Amino acid sequence: MKRYHLFQVLTVILVSCSGVMKMTKKAVTYEQAGMYHEASEYYMNALNIKSTHMDASMGLKRTGQLVLDVYLADFFKVHTSKDFRTAVYSYIKANDWRERIARYNLSLNIPNYYLTYYNEDLDIYLGKLYEEAQSSLDKEEFYSAKNTLSEIIRLNPNYKDAKELKSFAHLEPIYRNGNKALDARKYRKAYYLFQQTSSYKDSGELLVHALEEAQFPIALMPFENGSTTLNAHKAFQAQFIQTFTQNKNPFIVVTDRTHIQTILAEQELGISGMVDGQTAAQAGDLLGVKGLLTGTVVSVDVERNEVSPTRRKGWERYYVSKKVVIKGKEVSIPEAKYKKVFYNSYYGRNAVNVTVEYKLISTETGEILVNNLINKKYDHEVAYCGYDGKHSNLFQGNWDSKNAVSSIDSRVSNRSKIKRLLKANRNLGSISDMKTMALKAVCTAAVNEINSYNPEED
Repeated sequence: MKRYHLFQVLTVILVSCSGVMKMTKKAVTYEQAGMYHEASEYYMNALNIKSTHMDASMGLKRTGQLVLDVYLADFFKVHTSKDFRTAVYSYIKANDWRERIARYNLSLNIPNYYLTYYNEDLDIYLGKLYEEAQSSLDKEEFYSAKNTLSEIIRLNPNYKDAKELKSFAHLEPIYRNGNKALDARKYRKAYYLFQQTSSYKDSGELLVHALEEAQFPIALMPFENGSTTLNAHKAFQAQFIQTFTQNKNPFIVVTDRTHIQTILAEQELGISGMVDGQTAAQAGDLLGVKGLLTGTVVSVDVERNEVSPTRRKGWERYYVSKKVVIKGKEVSIPEAKYKKVFYNSYYGRNAVNVTVEYKLISTETGEILVNNLINKKYDHEVAYCGYDGKHSNLFQGNWDSKNAVSSIDSRVSNRSKIKRLLKANRNLGSISDMKTMALKAVCTAAVNEINSYNPEED
């Protein structure tokens, strides 16, 4: 074992050395051809395999400096021609190359006067960019100003008041659009815009104002039960309120239901699923809401099939000892035999089908703003087998008599199906749980539809 481990280690070392030598050889070839950038890349590949390889390190030092010198020559050329933008980015390119080589613990040389030239060019270029940004802001070309200021900050994060001006260029157009939305009575749109500028100018106050105007308070009227299931409407209404609470829509506000029925009763105003315009308007005035939400459980259909057994015929495998002669010697080997047995298969299925109807009615016009008939069905079934004997020896099949051979005697040799049935789930989902899931599903669908209602849309 030790020898094998040593062999693996030596193999890894040899493969590694082979890769380093291959990369270094290619690098030397490119270097001799004067292709210094390509040579540098292969030297770096070699050092990525083995960081201490001396030839690759020395080669990268040579070729890396030659590449850097070319970059610096390009920089000096555009510097002397006063192409300040190109000069700035040419120097950055050269410096990036130096920093890349530095990752291999190698230092390349940039004479100090190049840095002096770069700083001169950078100051001039940043000044021009700053003037462009201010001009764009004067013209209210905020997007252009924002891009120009972003470039300034990338080159010098602390340049004058560039950060403040960029913030202004970003926030001011959003703030103005928010005010336009307010003027157009598009309060929801204004709310979302002022959310983006909450700490800018008076955005905080405008945000609160937009939300107050955008909110659509609704009252949940007592739901009705059109099904034969006792108190189904109460469960529906409780789930409805819980779903609304979890959705946290800032615009749809469900009023406190505590005194709704008391107020309506005091005013002798009975409201059910049938609401006319006059009744809705009266309720709106009394409750201070813009909408009434009525709901009806139309039906709760239950299909219940309890788990029941069915007796099945099968075969159980067992082994007997059999004497055989192998190479002149008598030995005992196990021989499979099969006996006829009974086992049970079980099947059960429960299903729940819930249908509800809701209506959101305007207290101003009496019209139905949103309504739908929603149906959800949940079902669950179990199918499995049970056997008192050893499961691994049970086979499916058929037979006529336990004690006599018959022409219909047969055995299924493939055990995949019986194995699956013996291990299958045996717990049938309860009707109660499926009712809860179905109610939750219909409430979620209804709440999503109501949340999507926007009275500000044309």
